[in-house]
Amino acid sequence: MQMDLIPQKDLRTIKALSLGGTSLKKRRKIARPLFPGRITHVVFKSSKAKGHLSFYKNKQLVAKLLREKSRKFFIEIIDWVNMGNHLHLKVRFKDKKRMGQFLKSFAATLARAITGARRGKKFGKFWDGLVYTRTLFTKFEELGLRGYFEGNHRQRELGYQERERYLKSFNQFLYRLRRTKALPQNQIQLE
Repeated sequence: MQMDLIPQKDLRTIKALSLGGTSLKKRRKIARPLFPGRITHVVFKSSKAKGHLSFYKNKQLVAKLLREKSRKFFIEIIDWVNMGNHLHLKVRFKDKKRMGQFLKSFAATLARAITGARRGKKFGKFWDGLVYTRTLFTKFEELGLRGYFEGNHRQRELGYQERERYLKSFNQFLYRLRRTKALPQNQIQLE
């Protein structure tokens, strides 16, 4: 979702419901705000995922690991997008502890599999920061995330300009939707 569409007072709420990414580097850890049953946007990002280390070059491996780990930890993967150097996931889970285990296990296994790191053959730091998670509470947020995922799918298939064209029209749609007020039932006229 584009942050410029969100009123300033609501930004504090969004920041309170998200954790991770590069913005938390060298800051004290706090408990990850996870809410079972709610849709959560998850982002795994690595600036080292280029060339032969790219997630897109290893897309079958990424898909296989994602399937295995989501089954193991009972995580429902609703949608996901592989952008080469980062992965976006739209997930739902029932147990906070298992979600935390999924995030750690998937990140570690994927990094080891792509880099070939093992005992005696270290690679170094692969991920840019903590895994980013953001819990969605409204249908409007979910709609915004759905549009964002569609834009990323279009970028992967058709290029960056197509993504920007799509997101511009989608953001205009969201802006109009946010400004529209539903009419009360007694004012709706049937034709």
